[in-house]
Amino acid sequence: MTRRVLLPTTSVLGLLLVWEAAVRVLDVAPFVLPAPSRVAQAAVRTAGVLPAHVVTTLTEAVLGLVLGAVAGTLLALGAVLWPRAGDALEPLVLLTQTVPTVVLAPLLILWTGFGLVPKVLLVALTVFFPVFISATSAMRSADTDLLDVVAGLGGRARDQLVVVRLPGAVTGAMAGLRVAATYTVGAAVVAEYLAGQSGLGVFIQRSRKAYAVDQILVGVIAVALLTAVLVGAVVLLERAATPWRPRARGPARVRSRAPS
Repeated sequence: MTRRVLLPTTSVLGLLLVWEAAVRVLDVAPFVLPAPSRVAQAAVRTAGVLPAHVVTTLTEAVLGLVLGAVAGTLLALGAVLWPRAGDALEPLVLLTQTVPTVVLAPLLILWTGFGLVPKVLLVALTVFFPVFISATSAMRSADTDLLDVVAGLGGRARDQLVVVRLPGAVTGAMAGLRVAATYTVGAAVVAEYLAGQSGLGVFIQRSRKAYAVDQILVGVIAVALLTAVLVGAVVLLERAATPWRPRARGPARVRSRAPS
């Protein structure tokens, strides 16, 4: 545990020191690349307005994550229960993923307005696909021996789904949700950037118009920290949902024995 915390912390501190030294030695203009100390000053300066933007973005990201996860899981259930419908649906789902979210955002704003709804929908669309694919794949790859046992006891497809496929799909579905969580804050920021009144996207856009590069970096760091928090929450949820899985405890120690 100490190594897992100490190594990343040391790496980040080393990067900040190199960054600070490079900016000072090369005399880089602040509007091109501000030093970390200047970014820290900007963070203190904007501490009064930044929390409200963070709350807005976090709300959109969490609501979109939940909505996308529920929709992806329900559609995966339908695709497994009714294979023909799943075969017809999957190409359409894949096709929707070829359209970048930045293209869909103006349409969602046009259809649903400038409020919270289009941002949440955009995040949900981003989350939906990895959850749907992971859950569908996990349920379809369930243990055939267990499925045969349930069928031999008189169980139907619905019984196989409840007894075998759903418990076996939890690990895969949670892995998809963990991947999806890394995109949620970014999707919310894109939607805010295009049409928002509050949020980190709005904060970054206003900083850009003011040529305040240090504030832009504050917004970028806030996006990264929010993403890390969401991913950490999903990891904790995954551990709670899959208590039978072995946990990583760091590299195993290999003891060598001298030849006798």
